[in-house]
Amino acid sequence: MIFYHHTLKPILNRVGSMPVAILLLLLLSVASVIGTVLQQNQDQADYLHQFGPTWYWTFRALGLFDMYHTWWFLTILGLLMFSLAACLLRNTPRFLQEMKNRKGTMNENARKHIEHKFDLTFDDKEKAVASIKESLPDWKWMETKVGDVLWLRGDKGRFHKWGYITVHAAMLVILIGGWMSVQFGFRGNMAVPEGGKESEISFLKGTGIEYLKMPFEIRCDDFSINFFSTGAPSEFRSTLTIIENGKEMMTKDIIVNEPLLYKGVRIYQASFGDGGSAITLNLYRLNKKGNVDVAKARVYSMFEDPYSDVSLELKDFRPYNIENMAAAGEPKDFKDMGPSVDFVIRGKGLTPVLVRSFMNPFIINGKNQGSYMMISKTGDARDFETFLLGLDFSEPKEWQLFQAFVHRLPTQQGATQEDNLNAFRASLDEVYPEGRPSDLPMLGNRVIQALKVLPDMPWPFVPVLEDYDQTYYTGLQLAKDPGMDVVWIGSGLLVGGLCIMFYVAHRKVWVKIQEQEDGQVKVEVTGLSNRNPVAFEQEFDDLEKQIKTAYEQGVKV
Repeated sequence: MIFYHHTLKPILNRVGSMPVAILLLLLLSVASVIGTVLQQNQDQADYLHQFGPTWYWTFRALGLFDMYHTWWFLTILGLLMFSLAACLLRNTPRFLQEMKNRKGTMNENARKHIEHKFDLTFDDKEKAVASIKESLPDWKWMETKVGDVLWLRGDKGRFHKWGYITVHAAMLVILIGGWMSVQFGFRGNMAVPEGGKESEISFLKGTGIEYLKMPFEIRCDDFSINFFSTGAPSEFRSTLTIIENGKEMMTKDIIVNEPLLYKGVRIYQASFGDGGSAITLNLYRLNKKGNVDVAKARVYSMFEDPYSDVSLELKDFRPYNIENMAAAGEPKDFKDMGPSVDFVIRGKGLTPVLVRSFMNPFIINGKNQGSYMMISKTGDARDFETFLLGLDFSEPKEWQLFQAFVHRLPTQQGATQEDNLNAFRASLDEVYPEGRPSDLPMLGNRVIQALKVLPDMPWPFVPVLEDYDQTYYTGLQLAKDPGMDVVWIGSGLLVGGLCIMFYVAHRKVWVKIQEQEDGQVKVEVTGLSNRNPVAFEQEFDDLEKQIKTAYEQGVKV
């Protein structure tokens, strides 16, 4: 007890004081604002691009990229919890005692300084007491007798201090819930291909990537996706099976905002992408033979050309490419340009570029413009530029026609346009012996375009998407928040406590009843309220009339 009174109690009084609590709340608020404005746990390159090297290293040294796990943030949080706990330990016993014990009398000096008061005179003491209680029927009354004076103490809302206790306790519970989430919770990403399973999540911590193995596996049994006419996904759905210790525990479909819950871990549908689709490319050789080779690979793998030192690193596959084909100022006209595959092409003496090869030719206004691809010299898809290849590579005969025409083109000096035309006609007779194609003029234009473009290509072949066997992966986000339920409980307590604090007023009335020498009964009424004085003033003014009316009408004693 000596240690408590001389050492512990002064510390609790200081830490649990309002100035300390306000200071800690201010520090926590400032830190939370910083954590909200400054995106947490992003890629290092993003931070460097946004802030530059100097501020990047300054913010990193302060731990601002993963602020909620830093020692100083947790210290502020712990001190605030300790301050609230100290405040409750110091004040709760006093509040409980005040609500329990009510002083039934009031001295004359105190009454002089109270605004709400009036005096009445009656003939019958018992009838006067009954009239007062009848006027305030919902109040809690207590009688105290001092000599020949009877005191009545009436209270309504006397348990209002439970609001203060509840609010402080609720804030402590919320902070404890937040601390539990920071210390024991996690949120990470997982990619599961169709038919595959995974048990490890990855997440950014600060500027680095960390991994966490789950105590169970997730298998993606099926993935489906629906699109709007604009090409944006309208809904994507995953059928997931939870496997633990080799046993299938549950199977459920999930969509965005409808997660699966398993042992406190919420599994959200977050994204989707290619899960390693099987891709078939035709490699049209730009040599004298003009032969066509077939390249088979999967997205996220590398294809090495056995006849050259060129390689293709497959990056992505898209079954749909929705583009607005309307001219400027016209209503939107969305069109699906068909499947495409993205790859980076590399080779000795070649600048690596990102290429998007399309399966279908480019057709506009009913006219076939031939196959095309998009090339980004920076490797960024936002910098794609469109290149028409001329030929429609989805029609094998066009490549044969092009090769036959190239071989028949006259090489001697002095060749005329008529000579070139005769070479083209001979090539048509060779490739189309059954008859000329219906779109012969456009075919001629495509061949001429190919003559301009293909010889200048830096690669030994033209890679064109021929076929595919698509496989999706479902992007999942796994989150465990052990403090969430605690925070909800604290939030409910906080709302309840605030309602008590703001809407429950403690109203008190002291009534001094004393018989006079002439036989009359003098009644002195004094009232106080801790909140909403305007409403209490009106209520107190009405009380005088109510007591008189109740007395005149006669109240059963």
